[in-house]
Parts: sequence; C-alpha cells; structure tokens
Amino acid sequence: MSSLKVLETNILHASDVIFWLDGTTAETPSDMLRIAQPLALQLTTRPRDLLVVHGSGKTAFMRRPGTPIINGSATAADKHRPVQPTFAVAGIVSDPEGRYIPRRFSIVAGNGVGHGLVVYPTPLGTRISPAGGLIGTLRFNGSNAPVPWARLTLVVTNAVGSTLSFCCQASGSGDFMLPLNRLPPLPEGIDNYSAQLRIEALAAVNADSPIDPADLVAMDMGELDQDNQFSSPIGLTIVPGELRLIRSSNRDHVAVQPS
Repeated sequence: MSSLKVLETNILHASDVIFWLDGTTAETPSDMLRIAQPLALQLTTRPRDLLVVHGSGKTAFMRRPGTPIINGSATAADKHRPVQPTFAVAGIVSDPEGRYIPRRFSIVAGNGVGHGLVVYPTPLGTRISPAGGLIGTLRFNGSNAPVPWARLTLVVTNAVGSTLSFCCQASGSGDFMLPLNRLPPLPEGIDNYSAQLRIEALAAVNADSPIDPADLVAMDMGELDQDNQFSSPIGLTIVPGELRLIRSSNRDHVAVQPS
C-alpha cells in the first residue's frame, strides 16, 4: 500500500465571528435566529492584516499568520490556537434587498468568543403571523419630522402575570411594524392583554446614515387616549390576532419627544 507524504501544512485560525441575528425572533440574542440570507458588509475600522469570510448569518475574522506554512505534517502544538491581541472592527451592515434595517456596529474582536449582533426587519421584510402586531409611523412632536431608526419595545403581561417582550426598529422614514409572533391566544374569559410600549431614538439623526442601536436613548411618546400627554412607557391593550394601527390621540402618527 502506498503512503501519502505530507510536504507542508497550511494553518489558519479564526480570530472571532459575528452572528447576525433577527431581533424579532426572540427576547434575548442567545435565543434569536440567525438571518438566513447574506447581508452586505462594509468595514470602516479593521486591522490591515485581517481576512474576512462573510456569509449567510455570520462573518468570520482571521488574522493573516506570520508563518502559515508548516513543513511536513502539523503537530498538535502547531494546531493549537495562539494567543492573539484583541483588535477593533467597525462598519455598516445592510440588506441590498431592503428586508433588514441597516445598522452600524463596533466590536472588540480577537478573543474567539463570538458576538451576536441584532438586526431588525424593515416593514417590507416583516412577517405578521396570525398572532397579530402593531403598525404606525413615528414623528417628532412640534416639527412632525419622521423619527428614523427608532427602536420600539412592547412588554405584554399575560394571563398568569408573566411578561413577554417584543422589539422592532423603525425605518428611515419612521414607519414601523411590530410582529407579535410569540404571543399566546387569550384564555377563556379574558378580553385582552395589558401592555406597555417604550421607545428609544435619537433627536439628531440623518435618515440616510445608519446608526448603532446601542446609541439610542429613551424618549417619551404621546398617549393614545389623552391629547398632548407624553409618557414613557405608554399603556395599551393587545388582542391576539389583531393587526392594530396605533396613533397618539388626535394625530395621524405616534408623536415622540425627548424625555
């Protein structure tokens, strides 16, 4: 039997990985589903020797090794992942098909633990299940200018007193669609669930320039049933199966202002 002689071995170690997660699929990043299609990636900060492998739902980073080729077969020691210094990676991720909101991001990479970064569907890319959802448009109080890139969080109290959280992000024009895909049906004898809605936004933001959701700050919203009353959060009721258009009282939109 002939034997194969290994003349050299090429060794590459992944430095870190980003997992791109759909923020409407669960309450916490650890439970969220990865985005099934590849997103467009633009890196604005990176080491010069960084190798990038970008695909559906994840982006892997590798540093170009100083001695990637090992003469002969690699030993266990050769294959051991070396300790490397951390490094900064920043950029913008977007969806050419318009199904996900673009976002900026910035991470400290290189320790190999992985990073789950949340991306939210656009209204176009949002799927509303039979459980229902909320839709609306966000505008700043006074100027009536759209509130781009705002994040909304709805906390629903169910019949046994526990809570469920649902999140979405508004588009650059302030439109939002919040799916309630994990909302259970109403028990017999219960007409609706009570809920609270809060918002995070930025007062000075350009709709043409994506933001990092970590930079958003809490703001007040106009109450749905009281004229010119602003609160954070605002209260409302939820009926499973209903796609509800919400508006601040006597307005055709949800009014937003700094807290």
